[in-house]
Amino acid sequence: MSAQEMVLTVGAALAVVLWAVLSLSVLAVARRRARARATLDAAVAAIESTPSGSVDDRLAHVRPALAGASRELVMAAVTNDRFARATRDILTAFFLERWSAATLERDAASHHTKREKWRRIAALRILSSLAHPRRTTLLADAVRDLDSDVAATALALLGDSDDVDAVEVLVDALRNRQQLASHVAVHLDRSPQHLGARLQPLLGDEDAVVRRWAARLVGRYPDVDGLDRDLAKLAGDSDARVRAAAVESLGQIGGATAGPTAVRLLTDPAPFVRAAALRSIGALDRDDLADNVASLLGDRDWWVRLAAKQCLERMGAEIWPVLVRRLDDPDRFVRNGAAEVFQNLGVLDSFIVMEAASGDTGRGKLDLLRRIAAAGGLRLTDSLMERCGPALAPRIRQLLTTVGLEHVGTV
Repeated sequence: MSAQEMVLTVGAALAVVLWAVLSLSVLAVARRRARARATLDAAVAAIESTPSGSVDDRLAHVRPALAGASRELVMAAVTNDRFARATRDILTAFFLERWSAATLERDAASHHTKREKWRRIAALRILSSLAHPRRTTLLADAVRDLDSDVAATALALLGDSDDVDAVEVLVDALRNRQQLASHVAVHLDRSPQHLGARLQPLLGDEDAVVRRWAARLVGRYPDVDGLDRDLAKLAGDSDARVRAAAVESLGQIGGATAGPTAVRLLTDPAPFVRAAALRSIGALDRDDLADNVASLLGDRDWWVRLAAKQCLERMGAEIWPVLVRRLDDPDRFVRNGAAEVFQNLGVLDSFIVMEAASGDTGRGKLDLLRRIAAAGGLRLTDSLMERCGPALAPRIRQLLTTVGLEHVGTV
């Protein structure tokens, strides 16, 4: 046998051995998982077989089923949301009876391996569900951990907590940048607690990122005294992102300063601040500011133009006189935007359908229709024809032709 043949033979033999080892390993893992599932199913069945029994009675039924269960298996069952809460409570009682709360505290305190990390996350969840006295302290340590999974779990549990100290941990995490500010803010926003008074001082923080997220989050709390004044002041911040957050929250909470502040920011150099000011005006239901909003239909930024149209649409059909004045604007974007708002408000459809149905259209109405159509272009009129239905289509087509819409594309 040549050296090459020998190498190939040895290689093939090693491949067969490796395949066999891997196969046995896969089979062993599958058997362990099957046994774990069977153990867990038996335990859940034992608990459910005594739905009205006392905790002691139900524990007596579950002990034999879980006699050989590992700590990890019981922890996995306790944190498995597919089981009913009552079932998980019995499983938790079994865990505490067999391994104690001290074991959970040790597991939740730190980790070095992947297995310990899994136990740490599970222990944090269990201790939180038990409202354990040390849960918030352990969660605070976890928030500062370099492991992103551990920190994310801690943030989520703190965000769900009704413990006052949990808010302090989250606020400290935001202020000290222990984790990404956006991640911390998500869980502050989810908190079931009233955070307005705790967030208000952060509006004056030296860190612009903290000011921005505080400004965004306080919009939920219109009952906090002086918050509108603080936000109006913050709308003059040197950081554009802070200004945008401040004016949007002003739109949520209202107040005497909200409208004037939003109008002032309509001329902000940052496009996203102008868009935020428009959204704020829309939320305030200030249709008296329609002229100010319409002036941004010709903004150089597409997102600002879109926000202006959406704001005008939110104000309702009563602002149609403002739109009419914009139909002959020298700026094509303004004309087209005004016509689009007419259409989206349903004013154009109602006007044309009524006139087509009556067959009696005065010169003034025809002139208004011509101006709207000329401003909106062929896409607007084609869209109208699609929506009017076959019954009115011939009369509407005649009406549109009367005002020269066949030439709209060249306007």
